[in-house]
Parts: sequence; structure tokens; C-alpha cells
Amino acid sequence: MKNYKVYVLTTLVFSVVYISLAFIAVQFIAKQSVILLLENEIQSGKQRAKQISMISANALAAHVDKAIVVGGIQKSIEDINGVNMFLSVIDWSGNIVSYPDITKVGTKDAATNAMVTNVKKDITAEDLYTYIDNYSMEEDALEASEVVRLDAIPDSDLIVVTHINLKNVITKFDNFKNRFSVIFIILGLLILVILFGIIRYVTNYYYEALEQKSTRLEDSMLNLSKLNASLENYQKNIAIEKERQAKEEEEAIHEGGNSAEEEAIKDLPKKRLLTYIRNELMPVSIEDISYIYLENTITYIVRKDGKRFTANDSLDQIYSSLDEKLFFRANRQIIVSIYAIDKIIKFGNNSLKIETRPTSEIDIIIGKNKASSFKQWLDL
Repeated sequence: MKNYKVYVLTTLVFSVVYISLAFIAVQFIAKQSVILLLENEIQSGKQRAKQISMISANALAAHVDKAIVVGGIQKSIEDINGVNMFLSVIDWSGNIVSYPDITKVGTKDAATNAMVTNVKKDITAEDLYTYIDNYSMEEDALEASEVVRLDAIPDSDLIVVTHINLKNVITKFDNFKNRFSVIFIILGLLILVILFGIIRYVTNYYYEALEQKSTRLEDSMLNLSKLNASLENYQKNIAIEKERQAKEEEEAIHEGGNSAEEEAIKDLPKKRLLTYIRNELMPVSIEDISYIYLENTITYIVRKDGKRFTANDSLDQIYSSLDEKLFFRANRQIIVSIYAIDKIIKFGNNSLKIETRPTSEIDIIIGKNKASSFKQWLDL
């Protein structure tokens, strides 16, 4: 797998973050589930204790024998298999009168006796959860329980005691945590698989885009290389053409020429431009011009040596008098000489940037609309 480092790093980061969040979530969800369970059990135990207390009080008030009343209570509380809350009855001396485990009747429950004077009238599920969470149950504590409520039977020495079955509740508490842990593990693995799929898709898309971009860049570099090679060839051809024209003009002058030839010479492009430097008129040879540009409505002519002059004519007027083989109108702001072009580089998506000798004071950008005509100008 070529991107194994990405997958390993993603797995480590995701595992650390997810396990931390899952641990917190499992504890929170399990706690809320147990608290909800305890609230329901407390309410159920409270109602059942009140019913037994009320029925027993009514029976005793009707002069029903106490032994019969206690026997009836014993029958109603015997089945506690799997319950979280169960009831018992003690007398004021702490003796067990009724208990789900009938073998304990007549004995004293040490835990009950200790809690008779300390238990709250109404214990909350939050308090009970805190107690259970901190409780350490021994292996042999098969019937571990705790008192959560006492209800006295009116006009008697009997007390209905509500117990919580710690073994059952702690077992359910552990089951909740185990169940949610398994769910989070499965969910984490599922998310990890989906995450790997997304990463694979994104990385493949990224590498494909990168390869396409690299291919386009290679094509652009190749085109630029061709363009710069054409620039060099064009500059050489122009130099050869100029030498040939100079020889022809010289021969024409020596031969005397005729009126037609003289008229043709008049129509040739200008060899000099009249410029100003301060208040002094200064003719500048066409061959010495690097570029001509417009700034703040003023036309500037820059020579190859970097000196700058001003001209009264507009760029349009100057360009119309120049040899189009030697000068190119890059944009509305600048005209550049073929001899001044040092390098052509890519600019943006379809535009070109010209670097000159000397370096231009402004960027010479050939827009995508003129790029094709510039390439044709270089005979590309």
C-alpha cells in the first residue's frame, strides 16, 4: 500500500482520539442508564412499601391477628429472583420479621440495624449511583444488599425496609458498560473503515490532480522552451536581415539610385525617435531602444543602457512609425524591442511575462488574447 504512512498515522490519531472520547461516552451513557434504572426502581420500591404499609395498617386496625398480617407480607415478598429492589419487615428492636429468605426471619440483620438510624427518608438516584460506583463487592457476597428506605407501619412496632440488591444492580451496571463498549468498538471500526475509504479516495484524487498539474507544467515548460528558442532564432534572423538591408541601402547609395528607390527609402521605418531629457531635444536611435511605455499619460522611452527619455507622441503614433519586425505592442501600456527581450516566462493560466535587459520598471504582461499573435510574431 503506497500510502501506508498516511494510513498508519490516521489509525494512530483516530484511535487515540476515539478511545478517549469512547471512554468518556461509555462512562456517561452507562451512568445515565443506571441512574434512570435506579430512579424507576426507587419509585417502584417506594410505592410497593407504601402499599404494604397501608394494607398492613388497615388489617391491624381491623383487629386482624398480627401473625396473619406478617404471614401475608412474607408471601408477597418471597419472589425476588432477578429484582433490583426487595422489601423486608423488621420490628423496633431490629429483629427480622419478614424477609425474602425465610431462613433469616427471627435473626438480626447487622446492615439493617446499622442503617435504621442513618438512612435518609428519601434517597436520590444520584446518591445511590455514587454509593454503588464506589462499592467494592467481594466474590462471596452473593446476597449483598443495602437499605435505601424505611417506612413505619402506623400503630405497630413494624417497619417496612426497602433494600437494593447490590449484586443485581452492579451486574447490570457492568453489563451496560460492556454492551456500550462493544457498540463503540464496532462503531469505531466501522468509522475507521469509512475513514480509510475517504482517505483513499481523497489521496487518489489528489495524486491524480497532482500528476495532471505536473503534466500541464511540463507541457508549459516545453512550450516556453520552444518560445525562448524561437526568440533567439528570431533575434538572429532580424540581425541578419538588418545587415542585408544595410548592404542594399549602401549599394543603392553608391549606385546613385533613382527616384523610385529614393521614394522607397523615405517610406522605410524611422531610424531615430526625437525625445526630450529635461528641456533638451535628444534623438534616440531605434537600435538603442529597449522598450517604450506609457505612465500617467506621459510616454517614456528607455534605452538599452537604462536611461529614460520622454516623447510628445502617443504610443499609437510611435508604434506606427516603428518596424513591426523589431517591436511588439505587448499591451496598451508598453512596446517592447526584440533585442531587449531576455526571457519569456509563464504568467497565470494563459498569459506570458517578458523579462527585459535592462529590467523593466513595470511588468510586461502579454494577455491571453495577444499571446497567439506574439507567438506568430516570433514565427512560432
